[in-house]
Amino acid sequence: MNEYITTDNKCNLFHRCLNMHKILLELPYLPNVIWFRNYLKHEIILIEREENFVKSSFRNRCEITGANGKQKLSIPIVGGRDHHQLYKNVKIDNSVPWQKIHWQSIRSAYGSTPFFEFYAERFQPFYEKEFEFLFEFNHELLKTVLKILKTEKAFELTSMFYKQPEGVIDLRGKKEAEPLKRYYQTFEDRNGFQENLSVIDVVFNLGPQAKEYLFKK
Repeated sequence: MNEYITTDNKCNLFHRCLNMHKILLELPYLPNVIWFRNYLKHEIILIEREENFVKSSFRNRCEITGANGKQKLSIPIVGGRDHHQLYKNVKIDNSVPWQKIHWQSIRSAYGSTPFFEFYAERFQPFYEKEFEFLFEFNHELLKTVLKILKTEKAFELTSMFYKQPEGVIDLRGKKEAEPLKRYYQTFEDRNGFQENLSVIDVVFNLGPQAKEYLFKK
């Protein structure tokens, strides 16, 4: 079975055959539907680790929907907006009870969905264990989601930063407009269908069919 991260692999993914579909993505907090669709439809996936932290991005926030409509969840970081450092070095501000707030919000939004109870125990530990670094938290959370989706598509973390990398489709920070097919959402009758939310919206609403939906064109 493929590893989700193989940073010491002698055959680094940057130097594999360029005729394969290779993609470079940033690492958000609980990535959205389009991010995962890009991930699943490419053969080789690189996750950017060496970039500077981008303010006001999805690297420390995600979007969910519940009874009261769309809601943004933001992870507080040490230094707030007034710092310049590598994403991998950004520390989470754990003086704020953000984990408790986020988990309460997720439970409130998805507690009545068909598959919340089935998957909740996979996510809850991330809102109980304290993480020091934002990248580490997002990285471990991503691996958990990939296991839930039962995909063996491996990814590798970058070891150098390339502003204009060659031989790779660079989608870091790209906001692609892509029409998405409707799927069942618990509060759709109240709020209408909400597009391109965090992948947990698909997981909790569709369960084992989540991967099939993400693969659809």
